[in-house]
Amino acid sequence: MRRSCLIRRTIMLVIVLGAVSGGLYYLQHMDSTPQAMQARGPQTLPVGMVTLTARTVPMQPLYLGQAEASQTVEIRARVNGFLESRHFEEGGAVEEGQLLFRIDPRSFGADLDLAKAQLASAQAEYAQAEKKVDRYTRLRKSGSTTQDELDQWRTAQLVAQANIMMARARIVKADLDLGYTSITSPITGHIGMAQKDVGSYVDGSTGGLLAVVEKTDPIYVRYTVSEQDILQARRMAASGRTNQPLVDQITLSLTLADGAPYPLKGKISYTDPQIDPSTSSSVMRGTFPNPGGQLRPGQFVHVRVDGINRLNALLVPKSAVIQNPTGAFVYVVGEGDKAELRPVKLGEWQAGQWVVEDGLKPGETVITDHLMQVRPGMAVTRAPEAKPQAAGTSEG
Repeated sequence: MRRSCLIRRTIMLVIVLGAVSGGLYYLQHMDSTPQAMQARGPQTLPVGMVTLTARTVPMQPLYLGQAEASQTVEIRARVNGFLESRHFEEGGAVEEGQLLFRIDPRSFGADLDLAKAQLASAQAEYAQAEKKVDRYTRLRKSGSTTQDELDQWRTAQLVAQANIMMARARIVKADLDLGYTSITSPITGHIGMAQKDVGSYVDGSTGGLLAVVEKTDPIYVRYTVSEQDILQARRMAASGRTNQPLVDQITLSLTLADGAPYPLKGKISYTDPQIDPSTSSSVMRGTFPNPGGQLRPGQFVHVRVDGINRLNALLVPKSAVIQNPTGAFVYVVGEGDKAELRPVKLGEWQAGQWVVEDGLKPGETVITDHLMQVRPGMAVTRAPEAKPQAAGTSEG
């Protein structure tokens, strides 16, 4: 027992002596004078950097839009009567001129026959009056009749002529009314639900709505632009920061609600000349081809405006920007490769980068990483780019 305690004490003593000897050796060989520390100099931090160059970038503003039919027609009855038949599928496609409804035509056919009979009667009266006028004209020349009798037959001739005109007008109206019993689609599109069932009585003056047909190819997409966006766009164009394309040079692109892009491009077809005071915005409308019916009225989409470019823009990566309640800042490599903290004014967001409105100039170098370690006045150097790793290899 005593022997084991003696061995442990001997081992502890050897360890302590070794530690003391190592410390003395380090103190003797370490150069800790102020001159030596100054000779080593401050630490230089390797960081990622990007040098700014002015370039042209697309602005592509994005708005929320809603699709609507390019043409909406209410199908209404123009004559009174009972619906005899329906010739379409609710919610389906219809063609221009396609028969949709038929109103019982029998009473209107009878009116047409009556008008034709009245025309024949008026024509017969006119023929008789015309013969009498010719006869009494010869008798008046020979003095065998009076002027009053001749004038009476001339008046009868004029009355018969007027009756002919009235009968012909009745024929036209009766023929129109008979034609109105067959209700056709004035446009090609899609028809909604029938508002009246077969057998119902329809009134041509009130309550005559039968269905609604909407034209969806092409289709409209309506979106609103705020007053601030309009004013900003005008200022940027006036100052030369953006180009000024014509309306027919601007194209519209759509993104559907599920994130899928719509394959066909559109054009601006209407710009509201007024600002809505209740919303402080203006309505814009684009026209899109819709041959497959992929877009439907009422559908919400995102509208992207293409064709407006930002000129001489300076872009910095998102990782280079420090944002806090006082504003946005970046670290710029200044004289002597020292980091300088610079306040900047950010513009729009462009594909993972910020457009800088103010605070930077072309040719300046911005630090893009290690921002938590960088301090103003710290010496920095460009970090070496990582070499791409060969396929099939991995770090040990």
